[in-house]
Amino acid sequence: MRKSKLSLALIAALSVQATSYAMADDAESDVEVGKTLTAKERAAKDEEDKKKAEIEVITVGGMRSSEVAAINMKKFADTISDNLSAEDVGALPTQSIAESLERLTGVTGNQDQGRSNTISVRGMGGAYTLTTLNEREIVSSFGSRSVNLSLFPSAAVRRAQVYKTARADSLEGGISGHVNMETFKPLEVDRNIATFSASVNSGEQLQNLTDGDKYGKNIDGLFSYHVTDDFAVSVGGSWVENTEYFERLKNAEISGQVWAADFNEDGIDDFANPATVMNSNQRNTQQNSIFAAAQWAVNDDLVLSFDYLSSNYDYQAFNNTFSQWGIGSKSKLLGDPALADVNPNTNFLMSGIARIDSIGKWDSSVLNEDATKAYGFNVDYVISDDLSLNFDVSHSSAERFYSWRSASGRYANDQDFPGINHYLAFDHYDSEYGIEYLGTDFDGSAYDPVTYEFDRSQLVDASNDPDLWRFTGLSNGHNFMDSAVSAVKLDLTYDVDIAMINQFKFGGRYSENTKDHIDDGENYDYYNTRAPQNGEASNGKTTFTDAEWDGVWANISDVDWVAANTSLSDKPYDTLSKVKGYDNTFFVDAADIINAKSQFFPDRVMSQDDLFASYKLKESTTALYAQMAFAGEWYDGVFGVRYYETELESTGNQNDFTVEQKMQIDPDTGEMVPVDGQYVLITGGEPTIETVKNKYSDVLPTLNVNLRFIDDVVVRVGAGKAMIRPSLGEINSGIRLKNSSAPDQDFEDGEDGKSSSKTLGTAGNPYLMPITSKQADISIEYYPTEWDMFAVAAFYKDLDGIYETGATYIPIEGSMDSRGDVISLPLTAEQKAEGGSVSGWEFSFRQHLGGLTDILQGFAVSGNYMDFFHDATQDYNRANPGQAPMWRSTELYYQPYGWIDSTYNVALTYDQGKSFSARLNFNQQEGAAHRDGNDGKASLQWPSKNLSFSVRYKASDEITLFAQANNLLNEVTIRGNLSSDKLGVAHPDAIYEQSARGVSWYGGVRVNF
Repeated sequence: MRKSKLSLALIAALSVQATSYAMADDAESDVEVGKTLTAKERAAKDEEDKKKAEIEVITVGGMRSSEVAAINMKKFADTISDNLSAEDVGALPTQSIAESLERLTGVTGNQDQGRSNTISVRGMGGAYTLTTLNEREIVSSFGSRSVNLSLFPSAAVRRAQVYKTARADSLEGGISGHVNMETFKPLEVDRNIATFSASVNSGEQLQNLTDGDKYGKNIDGLFSYHVTDDFAVSVGGSWVENTEYFERLKNAEISGQVWAADFNEDGIDDFANPATVMNSNQRNTQQNSIFAAAQWAVNDDLVLSFDYLSSNYDYQAFNNTFSQWGIGSKSKLLGDPALADVNPNTNFLMSGIARIDSIGKWDSSVLNEDATKAYGFNVDYVISDDLSLNFDVSHSSAERFYSWRSASGRYANDQDFPGINHYLAFDHYDSEYGIEYLGTDFDGSAYDPVTYEFDRSQLVDASNDPDLWRFTGLSNGHNFMDSAVSAVKLDLTYDVDIAMINQFKFGGRYSENTKDHIDDGENYDYYNTRAPQNGEASNGKTTFTDAEWDGVWANISDVDWVAANTSLSDKPYDTLSKVKGYDNTFFVDAADIINAKSQFFPDRVMSQDDLFASYKLKESTTALYAQMAFAGEWYDGVFGVRYYETELESTGNQNDFTVEQKMQIDPDTGEMVPVDGQYVLITGGEPTIETVKNKYSDVLPTLNVNLRFIDDVVVRVGAGKAMIRPSLGEINSGIRLKNSSAPDQDFEDGEDGKSSSKTLGTAGNPYLMPITSKQADISIEYYPTEWDMFAVAAFYKDLDGIYETGATYIPIEGSMDSRGDVISLPLTAEQKAEGGSVSGWEFSFRQHLGGLTDILQGFAVSGNYMDFFHDATQDYNRANPGQAPMWRSTELYYQPYGWIDSTYNVALTYDQGKSFSARLNFNQQEGAAHRDGNDGKASLQWPSKNLSFSVRYKASDEITLFAQANNLLNEVTIRGNLSSDKLGVAHPDAIYEQSARGVSWYGGVRVNF
């Protein structure tokens, strides 16, 4: 009779005290010597061996238990995979699941302000990785398909698998890999459990702050109880409060300003810093989670399971920014040769003193409230000895509210103080760059351009004089996002004994994915939203009458900016030691200003820009599959085919516009005549709501074969076809024209039959098709002992496309250009561009060192390495995609966003029994291209390192102490310049941005009752 999950668990429980060697003897005794097993019998034996090996983990304990569990999961997997297991129930190591997963072969944590929130597999970005919870799709609150792993408490996750080859019975949607997280199931363990842990965390930079909380707190617990032998429930919770602090220095470009190529007029083209932004960010995070599960084995053939997870992930961030506009401007350069150092290899000007006429300052506060829920109900029913059914229904939802509020101003700018001079020294050489505010004068007395003499005694500090401060603007934006996915799945498994075939499996799944996005931003800016004054031309953004403007700013003029302001000083950053002139202790909360003065601002309105950024989506997918499992004396595997069909319905707002031939007065006749090759775009009226439908389908075959020619050696071969869908944020049906409130806009004929040389707006692309990949994998794995493992793998993927921002040309009905062709408007939109091949190899191992010498008893070394090659490229030019003007020479093609060339991890573990464990872990990731905010420019993140040390001490059977320190090398995250419309040539070796988080640590206690 085919054993149910419950009976297998009971068999495993009876084997807890058995050693691995005894288990091996028992396994052999079950088989008559010389007997040839049928495919069905061999599959059953493999399943029994797998269950017995899993129980061995319980007898080991300590950090070694998680490593051995991961080895066993890899050894008995049907596909090429890597795995992560908790050291104990409710005790997944590290505070972030993503930071735990990035220790696995080929897995990269995608850093966001010093923390990994998402992961990518085998060098490709997070968008190419499918992430599931208990094999179910999870909705993302990001607006993309990448899942924010910070939402899931580590106490709720028992183990995680990274599948690198697909099966037909698994969800479609991942090209690079599939990451599945498993929550705790109460019938998995044959005992009652009550565990509680508490920890505190902090960091080097937090300790240096003079204001605010310096410590984070984390409390979690899990209670699991067997009501009867056949019914068990578990419930747990997690409460986290963290304070994070980051420092950053960044080069930012100013639109429309062209920098001198010969920066210091020495006849050599130099690299000139465009503008520099000093940034300090403090984030206060709170997470509250509840998770529960129940399992009832109605009988040996029927198991009902239910699991639930609710997580609220909120944070409030305060961002403090100084901007020094104009560093590098030829007219403002101080050309003292003693202060300029030219690198002969690159001809970049690397240091000097700059004189500028304005220092900007803005403080922003961000409030993020993210509520995610996921629950599912599963029926596992053994209908007969050979036929079983698995029915699963699930729902996941995410509600996100994101609010950003900023207050901005300027210190003594030249509009109010003609002749003002701010002096800054900057250094852009070697592995970091810095900047220092020197002071201000009002008449140029500090500097003699003839003698190059500089007198700092003539300078004053302009930052603490309220008469020199100009409050210029406030912003008050809201963003709402509701997402949900509901799914139902049915699997039928039929055990057979037909030659080498031992199992047929059939199934299907239906899911509905919805997203509702509302954008509502309000900007109150002195220069952009006031009514025109003194004969000024309208800027098309007026929201205030003169009276309203005077009333608003008169009533907020009593805000004492200086009293709470971050001041310019000679204090250096905590970690970025070359950055000076910034006292990063205080943060102005723009939300407090807006709330205190709310009665003086107009009511919130949904502007046209807000409407164009808002949309609704519904994506329905039906999938069917058939799969066959086979086994022989020295091989086993699965072959299957999956068919899916996706229907999209997208609703968005579009501009109302018409196109007319441009007319002008003929000087000879005085009559209006058309201008060849020139047209006028006319906008007006209310936006229209458009609903667009799209439908696509495909067949995805998969094959996984495991060859066992030699004892303890497994050769795995995988082949098939995989896919990813486009980001949910890119497939809306909205169209937004630039300057939509302007009465008319001129444009000219473009090249190659196109009707303009620059894009006239942005558009969603509901017709964006998925990317598919034909791929092959091979892995050779050697398991010399139950503790050790060596594996080498290679992979190849042929992608039929890459997503990038390009130009979509929309024909205008009834229009005609000078050639007699219909006029087509170019709009910036996400496109499926030409793809390319991706290949690589990876190596992983674990070796206990006690076999070499008794001195090393308890020590083990493990590691992995992944090297990634590709010929895929991506166009980063978002300003005018497809038809960039000639002066924008960096229409740069480089590796796609988020792709990483290589990564490796090395760990030294000491684990002597269950009482004491320690791990020293070193992780390095090579460079990866990243988007720079919303402007579409790209930067290359330099290789990053993380050295961490963790320790675990079991003081008694009930009490365990643990601690971990991260970033022990005090690594600074550095990004180079990949694209620029000012520099002319990309310089990935020239620093574009550097940020620091400092050394961080946590420690706590876990109590088992």
